[in-house]
Amino acid sequence: MRGSGLRAGDADSQLLQNIAKNIGNDVLSKHLQGKGAQRDQILAFVCSRLKNISDIQAKERSEMKNERKWFREVAKGVQGFHIPDPTRWHESARYFQKAGQALCEGHLGRGVQLLDKALEHERAAFDSIPKMVEVKLDEHEKTPNNAPISCQKVDPNDVCPSVTKPKELQLADRILNIRDHMEATPPLRILDWWESGLEEEEEEEEEEET
Repeated sequence: MRGSGLRAGDADSQLLQNIAKNIGNDVLSKHLQGKGAQRDQILAFVCSRLKNISDIQAKERSEMKNERKWFREVAKGVQGFHIPDPTRWHESARYFQKAGQALCEGHLGRGVQLLDKALEHERAAFDSIPKMVEVKLDEHEKTPNNAPISCQKVDPNDVCPSVTKPKELQLADRILNIRDHMEATPPLRILDWWESGLEEEEEEEEEEET
């Protein structure tokens, strides 16, 4: 348990010193090497999830341009059809980013706790993907992954050597910077009138051309 007057980094440093006194520096060094390997595995997983989310978000964002292909299903309230929303991935990206930062700073246990939160938000985002986006996903993109097995062996208070942040963590900022938004699809009767008006305009243009 951390003392009330200690910052996180200071508390972790003191914890390591206390462990070293009890088990010796050599044993501690081997212990940290093992924790460093765990950190690397979990950090690689975090980066892979951010890459996956970024790719799916791009597809959902692209589908916003195809409104005329799916607006009727949305207007009718067909199950699974609703407005694309690329921001649905923000919360999971935010927690993946926090998990990655914690791991890089040496807070292994805290990183795993944040990873659990990230996966929870990722599953919620997957559950809310509209059908017209879901059909565009590759097989490996369709379901969120569970945390790696190495996470099961991590205690909430575990620490590990710090490491430089991998550049892949920057994907979180790219995801969070996407804020595209669509207005709700109008009722079907208005859409019928709108479509009818478009058809008349197209007919008039054809007559003018002839």
